[in-house]
Amino acid sequence: MQFTPQQLVGGARFSKEVKIGNWSEDLELEDLKLKDYLSKKEHGELLLNAKQRKLEQALNVVALSKAPEDNILRFGMTLMIVNHKSEAFLSMNPFDSILKDENARATTTSHNASPCGRNTFVLERASDKDGFAVDDDKLHYGQNFCLRLEPFSDVSVPHYLHSEHITPLAASKFSRKQEVVMFPKRTGKTLFQCQWPEVKERFEMEGYPVKIDCPTCFKHVHTGAFLASDKIVYENIFGVEFEVHAHNYMSTNKTQNLVSERKGTITGDYPLRRTGVENVWSFVTGS
Repeated sequence: MQFTPQQLVGGARFSKEVKIGNWSEDLELEDLKLKDYLSKKEHGELLLNAKQRKLEQALNVVALSKAPEDNILRFGMTLMIVNHKSEAFLSMNPFDSILKDENARATTTSHNASPCGRNTFVLERASDKDGFAVDDDKLHYGQNFCLRLEPFSDVSVPHYLHSEHITPLAASKFSRKQEVVMFPKRTGKTLFQCQWPEVKERFEMEGYPVKIDCPTCFKHVHTGAFLASDKIVYENIFGVEFEVHAHNYMSTNKTQNLVSERKGTITGDYPLRRTGVENVWSFVTGS
């Protein structure tokens, strides 16, 4: 019996007319593959269908809070947050788990500008004993708060923006800077403060209400580092996104600190280096 080159690839194939050979095994394997395919298709377990289902669950539409007449941020508002460097929105990937004492989720900045479950955050007051009036629901510069992500998709409990000091086991995936994740519990490591981006006016702005249309910096209370994002590619199921981490980006220009200290216009702990655009964020509300 002669075989064509196509038949010789992967070994000889026999038909049922041949009394010896592997023709029966080949037929059985083909039937099993077909049955397995039909079963996965029926139960939505095909890779393409599974990915589509995950995307639909994570991209459920969420309504943003409307800006009040005085344009001041208030606790309980649902917002989106955009970074000025990556020009993308703070988001969580619910399908990228990071093992800590609890399962945390990875954070990125995404170009998806549609408000959905993974990129809308609720502004939550950290404590009534923060030096501001209990009945004052406005967010002020220097006031502790948390960013809460409501449950959606496979995320069954609220998650909070969380960060901690760099360790050999805790660092951002690509830049190896301070890691920022979404954590399923509110702790001391989930506290942040809004800071005025211009360092020369930062002390003067302390205690003033935060306006929605003004850019801001998010200072992590536990470590003192600022929330940041850069165009460091972080590919996942949602496509090409950018890494989020905590790091103080500052200008390298000479600031003449010693001259100003000699004149008595500043003290030694007065920051003079400009904050980098990587640390600057803006709030987005509904229309």
